[in-house]
Amino acid sequence: MAFLDEDIRSQVRDALSGLQHDVEMIVYQGGQVVVPGQDPVGEQEATLQLLREVAELSDHVDVVTRKLATDDEAKALGITRAPTTLFRKKGTTRSNMRFLGIPSGYEFTTLLETLLMLGGGELELTPTLESVKEIDDAINLQTFVTPTCPYCPRAVLTAFRFALVNDRIVAEGVEANEFPTLSQKHRISGVPDTIITGANATRVLGAQPEHAFAEALTQVVGTGATAQA
Repeated sequence: MAFLDEDIRSQVRDALSGLQHDVEMIVYQGGQVVVPGQDPVGEQEATLQLLREVAELSDHVDVVTRKLATDDEAKALGITRAPTTLFRKKGTTRSNMRFLGIPSGYEFTTLLETLLMLGGGELELTPTLESVKEIDDAINLQTFVTPTCPYCPRAVLTAFRFALVNDRIVAEGVEANEFPTLSQKHRISGVPDTIITGANATRVLGAQPEHAFAEALTQVVGTGATAQA
């Protein structure tokens, strides 16, 4: 059964018509062996089907599948959960924009906006993004979401914009229901909830303005990123 009906396919085709660059979605797949302390494999077949249906609607979008167990890049990046989708402009080695689980429901907006962010024109740099661009510390943002949350895409896309302007920032959207063990580890009780880790750690609850996320980065690195959007 297809995820996208003809009406939605037409809307997606129109939305992606503005792509100027080729984008690839690398989907890391896992096996059936459950690693102690980690969640079992999530909705990877459904994820692949959804992404392939989207890719069919634009010549600028490709889907690549890889196996976690044998992929050297996944090992180097510390990617251990499946499905994990890595988004990047084709021909680059960027690896810091990822989504764990299926980007369905409201997160379908995140999927389309991410493709447009990478494959469209240059991202307009707000004062906040300019300051985030200057951060030298390695930072990880994990934004926990659910498909039924209308506010979650805003939080994920803010994290993705940070990652786009600064390759030392790793941004991951995480479908909380699909990875309950990981959600419990971080005591996720509502979404969106963004866990920010670096030299220190903090979290941002809700879909806060861009500058609020940037201010949270200062608690992690202790400097910069305080300009208003």
